[in-house]
Amino acid sequence: MRSRGKKAALRAWLPLLLLLALLTGCSGGYRLGTIGGKQMQGIRTIWIPTVRNKTIIPQLQSMVTNEIIQAFDNDGSLRTVGPGEADAELDVTITDFSRIPIRPELLDPLTTAEYRFVLIGSVTLLNRKLGRKTLNGVGVSGSSFYFTQVNMPEAQRQVMPWVAQDFAKRVVTLVTEGW
Repeated sequence: MRSRGKKAALRAWLPLLLLLALLTGCSGGYRLGTIGGKQMQGIRTIWIPTVRNKTIIPQLQSMVTNEIIQAFDNDGSLRTVGPGEADAELDVTITDFSRIPIRPELLDPLTTAEYRFVLIGSVTLLNRKLGRKTLNGVGVSGSSFYFTQVNMPEAQRQVMPWVAQDFAKRVVTLVTEGW
């Protein structure tokens, strides 16, 4: 008799558990409310002019600009458009970069085996619908790791697409989620 009671209780709770699993499983990737809060109300499109590069790294501005546009397109919260039809304008400036030693060589502790490359920048977002800046010079950074090779400049050049991609994802998160 005890097993019948357990089976009956399981049958009673099973639909509720399935509904709960379905609701939590479907919630990934969806947002409640507007993107970025009240300061982003009415914004559906964004214009991304070429990123300003204040570092000595050549051609960084075009790589980061392309990554930011691609990240917004992948995110889908805002559609990237030209300057005449945009609800908002994103101004990004890359201000600095750094190489942080992470791990020494196993056989030579005075030589670095792995570095973390960090891009540092600022983001300003002009909300044309409200006529004011909703983000003003907010700091953002992107990074990636790379291993020391014989040719250090080549190792840095190879890691730059990943650093630019991480930087772009963080810019999109800052704009769409507000933090």
